[in-house]
Amino acid sequence: MRQRGVALLTALIVVAITSAIATAIFFETGLLLRRSEGGIARERAMLLAGAVEAAAARILREELDTGTVPVHPAQRWSTSLGPIEIEHAGIVTGRVVDLQGRFNLNSLRTATGETDPVALEVLTRLLGVLEIDPKWAPRIADWIDADDIPSIAGAEDDFYTSRKPSYRPPNRPITSTTELMLVPDFDVASYARLAPHVSALPRDTKINLCSASAALLDALSDERQWVGAEQFLARNRERECFPRRDVFRAGFGDVAAFAQLDQALGLGERSWYFQLQTEAVIGTSRFSLYSLLRYESAPPSPPGMRVLLRQTAE
Repeated sequence: MRQRGVALLTALIVVAITSAIATAIFFETGLLLRRSEGGIARERAMLLAGAVEAAAARILREELDTGTVPVHPAQRWSTSLGPIEIEHAGIVTGRVVDLQGRFNLNSLRTATGETDPVALEVLTRLLGVLEIDPKWAPRIADWIDADDIPSIAGAEDDFYTSRKPSYRPPNRPITSTTELMLVPDFDVASYARLAPHVSALPRDTKINLCSASAALLDALSDERQWVGAEQFLARNRERECFPRRDVFRAGFGDVAAFAQLDQALGLGERSWYFQLQTEAVIGTSRFSLYSLLRYESAPPSPPGMRVLLRQTAE
C-alpha cells in the first residue's frame, strides 16, 4: 500500500514538472511570436513612413525650387497626407511643419557665445503670451550660452551641480527642443504649451513670417493682436503669404527697433527647414517617425531635400 502511494506521488510530481515545462515552452513561444510580429510590424511601418517621407520631400522640392517666391501654409506642402489605407500593410498619415515659423532657441546665443538681449526679450514675451512664467527665459538662455556665469534670474553650473543627481548645463547650441525638459522644474505642461512655438535650428536661421504662429507674431511685435484671432490669421493665409515682411515692418513705429529685431532673429518669407510627422498603424501597433528635412540648393549638387535627422516613437 505504501509503495502504491509513493508511485502515485512520483507520478503526480512528474506530471507537475511536465506541465510546468510545457507552460514555460508555450509562454516562451508566445513571446517569440509576439516579438516577431512586432518586428515585422515595425519594418512595415518604417517602409510606409519612408514612402510618405519621399512624397513629402518631392512636394517640398517642387515648391522651394521656385526661387524667391514666399513659402507659406497655403501651398501644397502644408496639406496633410492621408490617412491612407494600404491593403495588407496598414494606415499611414503625414504632416509637414515649417520649423522656421517658430522661435529658434539657438538665436539666444550670439556668434561669440553670449546671450543675445533682443532674442531673450522676444522669448520672454513669447512665454508671457503663452501664460508661462517668464523666469524660464534667462534659464534657457544660460543653458545655451557659452559661459558659466549665471544671468539675473538665470542658472549655471553651481545651480545644476547642487541638484540630486547633479549634472551640468551643456553651454552650447541645442539640437532638440526636448532639452528644455532638463532645465530644473520646467514641467511637462509648460513644455507642451511652448513646444509648438519653438525650434532648435542653426543660429542664423531666419523666422518665416508667412508661417509664424500667432503667439510668435505677437511676441515679435510686442502687441496682443493675433492670439485669440487665429481663425482670422488663417483666413488671411488661405491663398498667400501673410503678413508680408514689408507689412510687418510698417507696423513698427520705431524703425530702429525693427532693425534690431531683424538683425538678431532674421525676418523673412522663405523656409529651408521642415519637420515631417508620420504616423503608421499596423494592426494594433502604432509607430511615429519625425524627420528633419532641409532644402539644399548649393551647386554642384542638384536642388533637393536632405534628411538631417530621424526620430522614432512607439
